[in-house]
Amino acid sequence: MLSRTVKVLVALVGIAALLLLGVAMMPARAVKLATDRVDGLELRTAEGRLFSGEADVAYRGHDLGRVVWSVLPGMLLDMQLGMDWQIAHRDYTVSGTAAVGAGAAEVAATGIIDALAVNRFLSQYHISLDGMFEVDNVDVRFDSAGIGADGRLRWSGGRALYRLSGETHDVELPGMVGTLGVMAGQPVLEVVTADDLLRLLSIRLDAEGWAHIDVTARLTSLAGTPWQGEDGEDAVVVTVSEHLIKPGVADVPGSGG
Repeated sequence: MLSRTVKVLVALVGIAALLLLGVAMMPARAVKLATDRVDGLELRTAEGRLFSGEADVAYRGHDLGRVVWSVLPGMLLDMQLGMDWQIAHRDYTVSGTAAVGAGAAEVAATGIIDALAVNRFLSQYHISLDGMFEVDNVDVRFDSAGIGADGRLRWSGGRALYRLSGETHDVELPGMVGTLGVMAGQPVLEVVTADDLLRLLSIRLDAEGWAHIDVTARLTSLAGTPWQGEDGEDAVVVTVSEHLIKPGVADVPGSGG
């Protein structure tokens, strides 16, 4: 009886190994089976295998760079799919790890981003920055307990151009450090000056995808438009909300009868 059980287990392990090998040997373009479900996300010129490959990525026609990935086989033993990844573009290089398992997911990243890349997003708000950004061990986790986040974002500081009330302002801003955390179950980025750690602003992202930005009187002074009031420099004097992430339901074609 024991011998028969062992034979069955060996057979099952062999089948699992063959299935795993088959998946590993699938061409990298098989990733499109997942990316095609995200509206506007394109995978081009994929090379390699599903477990270790690379491809050019674009979103809504905008080039995001060349992504390289390598699955971590050891994590499969813990019933998790994990990988090392890197995305390289002329304006940034960011790398890290990602993992997803039963009811949990985690992404970690480190890298350097030129302000040119950030300005593509800021241009819609008539803002332009000089300098470099650093992604310093940013880690975001989702599980049954909620969301967890830590790490830092740094900006070297430099020239900033922005338009307010029809007038263009040209100022020099100091280096800044943003610390990522969680408050009341929502991710928050607290930004201070790099040298003396003076509070400048905070950014909170809620569950509906709204970013709420609290600006202190100190930042308005640094930006050349000092707040007229009796509040101290740490006081929040302006709050701006923007719908950054708009969740949608993917269209699923109906079957014909």
